[in-house]
Amino acid sequence: MSAPLPDFSPAMLAFFLRARAVMAHADRPSRCGMQATVKRERKRWKQLSGLTHLQIEWAWMGRLWDAEARARLWAVLGHFPSDFGVVLTDQGGQDVG
Repeated sequence: MSAPLPDFSPAMLAFFLRARAVMAHADRPSRCGMQATVKRERKRWKQLSGLTHLQIEWAWMGRLWDAEARARLWAVLGHFPSDFGVVLTDQGGQDVG
């Protein structure tokens, strides 16, 4: 029996981005609002990935279909689909490479 493949879908990417924002918020003093933390994290992801503001917004909503953009964001989060033999495809899919 082989190990299950991780899900690198746009919805899972949105879930991971939101989880990272919550983790970043927990590391801040209590006076910092969640919205400010999310804004700061989105800016950091944009700088690290080289994506546009609109692409970051689409990823946050789970609607980033572009394979290259998704791969860049996964890399920023420290998860590389290629480590699992997964090739991201446009339209939000993935194939076993």
